[in-house]
Amino acid sequence: MRSHFRVVLGMVAGIALLMILILGFNVGGEALHKVGVFSPLLGAFIGGILVLVSANIPIRPEENVEPWLRREKTAWTLIGYGCIAWGIGECFWRYYLSQGQSPFPSLADLGYSSLPPLLFWGLILQPSTKSDNRRVFLLLDSLIAMGALLSIAWFLLLGSLAQSPAESVLAKFLGLYYPTTDVALLSCIIFLLLRGQDRLYQTPARRVGLLVAGLGLAIFAVSDFYFNVQQNLGTFVDGSWGDLGWPLGMMTIGVAVYLRRFLPGTAGRVTEEPAEQDTRRLHFGPAQTLPYFLLAFLFFVLAFNVLSSDKGQQDIRPVLLIATLFVTGLVVLRQVVTMLDNERLMRNQATTLQQLEKVYQDIEKRKNILEVGVNHLKEVQTRLANGDVRARAQIMGGDLWPLATGLNLMADRMMRSEYNQRYAQKLAKAVSDFSQALERKRDEGRFVLPASCLDVQEMHSLIRVLGLGSGTSQSAPHPIPPRPVNSPLTFSSETTAPAFPHQPPASSMRERREPGKQRQYIPPKIP
Repeated sequence: MRSHFRVVLGMVAGIALLMILILGFNVGGEALHKVGVFSPLLGAFIGGILVLVSANIPIRPEENVEPWLRREKTAWTLIGYGCIAWGIGECFWRYYLSQGQSPFPSLADLGYSSLPPLLFWGLILQPSTKSDNRRVFLLLDSLIAMGALLSIAWFLLLGSLAQSPAESVLAKFLGLYYPTTDVALLSCIIFLLLRGQDRLYQTPARRVGLLVAGLGLAIFAVSDFYFNVQQNLGTFVDGSWGDLGWPLGMMTIGVAVYLRRFLPGTAGRVTEEPAEQDTRRLHFGPAQTLPYFLLAFLFFVLAFNVLSSDKGQQDIRPVLLIATLFVTGLVVLRQVVTMLDNERLMRNQATTLQQLEKVYQDIEKRKNILEVGVNHLKEVQTRLANGDVRARAQIMGGDLWPLATGLNLMADRMMRSEYNQRYAQKLAKAVSDFSQALERKRDEGRFVLPASCLDVQEMHSLIRVLGLGSGTSQSAPHPIPPRPVNSPLTFSSETTAPAFPHQPPASSMRERREPGKQRQYIPPKIP
């Protein structure tokens, strides 16, 4: 772990502990309590600065961290600006309190009211996989949770605030704006929990950063909502437990961005592009049960409102009933989308099964072709092993074609080798007979050319050189045709030698000679 982890996290934890001791347990008495009331201001600037610094420190090439995806860096920067804006509003508010004033609305509301939209914008810009069905499910679940929470908040606080008289339209708007945005921020926690199941957030850095940010957001939203309830009831006390939620929540968000930036990256980094068009559905887990739990609680609230005879409950009933119907409609729409998605998945599954069946058929067909080809090659190899040098593989293409070509080339060479061997035997017999004829000539004085020498072209040159061309053979006279001594020997189809039973065709013995090149063997064409 990096050395600055202990320093940064230790300092934030120490400051948070001091805030709890001073505001919660009143440690240090009145002297420290006067300093402790500035805890929300200090916490907002600590959290905002930590977010901005962590999100904008450049990533060095040698660092093993998760890179920023798309607009993720901008998203966290907006959240940091929101914390700073809230801190500026707190500065104005502390100034008014030091002057013995508590105006509403005031300049402090400019900073306070800037935090929710910047937080919403930053959360929306968080990266996600490019899967439309996942986005639709995430949006519907978030809307269901937000609608249920707003309906419940209308029952608990917003309805009474809307009916209470106010000094101005702006004051009434802000009185409804703050608790409404608090409820929306609480619904964003469910949004973050659902977003955490995305494939991009399976890496430790992104997942931990998102969950810690959700925790900080929950602390801040609950504290702010509690402040609005207490303010509406007139029981809020400055510098107490209720003030701790704001600084602790924003400092927790700052720690979340710090962990997201500096936690080590994983070996196999997950990119923003889906793998093979990621079509995975959202798994039904605890995060998916929260919207339906809130819907069930909303029905309980509606039932209580309907059965109540209180005048205030009757006044807020129409809005509560309409909101409940709206949330119920979202649930029905979610189920319709789920059925359509299931139908799409079934079609995709059927298409995939058809493609697999076709692939299996192709594999089976190819297997049969290979089996036939292998059996044919085995037969040809067996015939070659038994001495049938005219056997050839009749395979003109496919995977076995290189093997068949090599086998045919080997057969051609075997045929030529057999022919050369027989011709060598024939030449040896002619030389032997010629030697015996010379011995008889020495003994009898008469030379008789053996018949075996007539079919050997090389013997003709030898007989001419020895001047024995006037002799006769044992069977019949055979004059040797005149031939220039220096002319090259040729072996063509016009040779008077009889054909052997296994002699290859003339095309198999053709040789090509080009200037500057060696002789090249041209294999015969096998029908």
